[in-house]
Amino acid sequence: MELLYIVAGSLVILSGAVMHFLENRKPLHEVDRKKQFRFDLAVIFATAFVVAAIMQFLVTDSVTSALHSSIGLGSSILALPFWARLTLALIVGDLGYYVVHRAMHLNWLWPMHRFHHSTIELYWFSGLRTSMANSLVIRIPYLFALHAFEIPAEGILVTGIMLLIVNFWVHANFEVRLGPLEWLVITPSFHRVHHVTAEELEGHNFGNILSVWDHIFGSAVFPNEIENKLEKGFEVPADEVARQLIGV
Repeated sequence: MELLYIVAGSLVILSGAVMHFLENRKPLHEVDRKKQFRFDLAVIFATAFVVAAIMQFLVTDSVTSALHSSIGLGSSILALPFWARLTLALIVGDLGYYVVHRAMHLNWLWPMHRFHHSTIELYWFSGLRTSMANSLVIRIPYLFALHAFEIPAEGILVTGIMLLIVNFWVHANFEVRLGPLEWLVITPSFHRVHHVTAEELEGHNFGNILSVWDHIFGSAVFPNEIENKLEKGFEVPADEVARQLIGV
């Protein structure tokens, strides 16, 4: 397990370095990453330890065994190969993410998600600017699906690293065109529209891995050059930082 943690940490660092390199080569916008990174890193230190401790508890052997027993889909699912179960878990979890994310834009859940939308200059690390409440709640669909398909703790850890890399990817400050695949998967440009503050673009592009949910449920907007350059985020008043960090 220790080796797995080392490999996982190395993958996170490597993926961050790749995103940084790609942003350096051809940034979509000019961003003061040093200024933004210091603030975002401070946010991570303020929230990550609490969230990480809770998530670590939820993937311990005893909790994993209990959840598999209570919500696991049983022997018919266990008969499937691991890769098939993991793929199905990610699809179900991603649909759940879409539903929860869309719900977070309703008035009663907006406070826990609002801080994430304060980012004015998007870049690969900025997706981690989020409240404690948001960080916990947004992971529940994936965690539920992974336990339902009886993915072991090691598989859940690997999935968590993959989802962190996805977070880097969708918030990256460069443009990638994938052609017809953009009907299926999220690109940085597709997600960037979600952060635009223009009223006519509110309530769009909620997906995390798959864009297909936005297309099915009518919330997809394909980005264009103008929309990618529209204003994003807002300044957080100093007396609201603590409250928004918690997500209340």
